Amino acid sequence: MLILLAPVCVFGQIQNPDTAKVRQKDLIDIFSKYIHFKKSKIPKEKKVYFSFLPLSGATNNGNRFIVSSFNATFRLGDLKSTNLSSVYFIPYTNLNTRWGFIIKPNIYTKSNKWNFNGDLRIIHNDVDTYGLGANTSDDNENTISNQQIRAYLNANRQVRKNFYIGLGTSLDFFYDIRQSQPLTPPSDFSKYGYGTGSTVTSNGIGPNFLYDSRANSNNPIDGMYSSLSFRVYPTILGSTYGWTSIYFDNRKYLSLSDHWHSVLAFWGVYWGTYGNVPYLDLPTTAGDVSEKIGRGYARWRYRGKQMLYTEAEYRFDITANGFLGGVLFSNLQTYTEPTTNRFQNLLPAVGTGLRIKFNKKSNVNVALDFAVGKDSFNWYLTLGEFF
Repeated sequence: MLILLAPVCVFGQIQNPDTAKVRQKDLIDIFSKYIHFKKSKIPKEKKVYFSFLPLSGATNNGNRFIVSSFNATFRLGDLKSTNLSSVYFIPYTNLNTRWGFIIKPNIYTKSNKWNFNGDLRIIHNDVDTYGLGANTSDDNENTISNQQIRAYLNANRQVRKNFYIGLGTSLDFFYDIRQSQPLTPPSDFSKYGYGTGSTVTSNGIGPNFLYDSRANSNNPIDGMYSSLSFRVYPTILGSTYGWTSIYFDNRKYLSLSDHWHSVLAFWGVYWGTYGNVPYLDLPTTAGDVSEKIGRGYARWRYRGKQMLYTEAEYRFDITANGFLGGVLFSNLQTYTEPTTNRFQNLLPAVGTGLRIKFNKKSNVNVALDFAVGKDSFNWYLTLGEFF
């Protein structure tokens, strides 16, 4: 992946070093030419910066069509000692088989003493499934209709600078589960045996370990993020089946210049599940909390009991004022096969994208990406960076 990114890294290094002196520009600057905003007297560290997309989407096969995406970024303490907090609100529909309301907070209290984050949603989805493993065929497509209520909540306490220990709860309640067209012979979904009835509940609890040295999670320039979460889903807490999971998420950001936006970003994830895991809780493409894993492939295209994922991306300015930017990226995902429980097949993807600065204060971008995977092509229009 580094070889793929090398040409654009060279391009980033030959830009004009005087770009640091150019006044930064965003969409709000353009809007303000036509709409006059009253200047706020609120101290800078107390302001809330809003960004929104009235229309956005992801994938080219109808899997998702987001009606709107909103971001609120703010700081609960002073500028030097407190990270920016953010809340994303994403209502979406494809005007037919999918709709939902999603809220994703990531809050830092004063001086970063506490971090609170989560994922709250009420959604209806028709999930296209193809069986388990990284070598399934499109001919094996099967649509599973379901309703879902999710409540993931994490409270993490700072024990040393940038390092947190906490506790998290994870509730997924799927109901009205049904195959759109029962298949003969029985589908892989029917034969799996766990979570294939009309309802299934997974209610888990466990510890979190978090290291986060990013000053702004919307668009990190440097720093590192590492999160390790363990969850136990016992029947005593109301889970339909007893199972456990491990989620290990690592991200590193390297700034290549002091004069303009030129950043290398790396992302690696291990997502493992063990025991009698319900089918709809298994690791899957874009099925993570961020819903960003696997650009280049349709959401839910691949699924397995364990997943490994890695991605590298180069982010750079196109214009000196930071209004337009671009990215080049490549990623790789793989899943354990159901018969051997081993990682045997690799699923690569590459892509490029455009960035438009929506709000230079919160550093939130509008992102338009195109990605090509194995026999697959997808596009993505969203608010904020992918990781």
